[in-house]
Amino acid sequence: MKTQITTIAAAIALALSFSAQARDYQDSTINNSANAGSNPTFNSQESIRSGMNGFNRADMRTSLITQQGNNNNAETDQYGDAQYSRVTQKGNDNTSYVFQSGNEHESIVKQIGDANKSKVIQQGGERNDSYVHQNGHGNESTVAQFWNTSLSDSIVEQFGDNNSSDVYQAYNTDETWSFVHQNGNNNEAKVIQIAADLSASYIYQGGDGHMADVFQSGRNNVSTIRQNHTYGAAAAATHSQVGNNNSAISTQW
Repeated sequence: MKTQITTIAAAIALALSFSAQARDYQDSTINNSANAGSNPTFNSQESIRSGMNGFNRADMRTSLITQQGNNNNAETDQYGDAQYSRVTQKGNDNTSYVFQSGNEHESIVKQIGDANKSKVIQQGGERNDSYVHQNGHGNESTVAQFWNTSLSDSIVEQFGDNNSSDVYQAYNTDETWSFVHQNGNNNEAKVIQIAADLSASYIYQGGDGHMADVFQSGRNNVSTIRQNHTYGAAAAATHSQVGNNNSAISTQW
């Protein structure tokens, strides 16, 4: 029993470190000077995120899955409120599926290896947070937060080659926030925020041949894409916004 409690405490401590590092874009590895003064709606998201409890919540129901090896599968299903899920996979060809229904859920997926896939679905509740970290080749990540998931955050970090990321935040998802950081070759990022007011999408891509596509419908939304590609390499940034008082910023260098 003591060992189990220690394991859970260690996992929550690690989650705290992930949250502190990735949640605040001003403290990330991204230089946001190109956005200063031109996106007040996006800047307002910082106070929203800092006001959330994030991964530091007491009295959680916790699911921890750790896999090391080849061809492993992991699935987590949680219902109710204030659930915590962490999946760690180290090896080749692993897959992970997390489903959480309700309010104030936290999901962390960390995959180290080749050809991993991750899918996180959070539905029907406010203040749900998803953090996906993939380090390897050919990884994929899909995050869906929908149906009254206001004030929810999605963070995807991918370090490696040929990664792709799809973030879907839709239907009564006001003040949601999406952060995608890809550092590698041939990565793609797609963010869709539908029926969301005061929401923000932030994408950073470092490396060659990146593509970023953002679609937002609603009011007072902000989309920011920053791409750092090598000389002669292709990079494409597309913003599509429907509604009033939205803003879009692309920076390529």
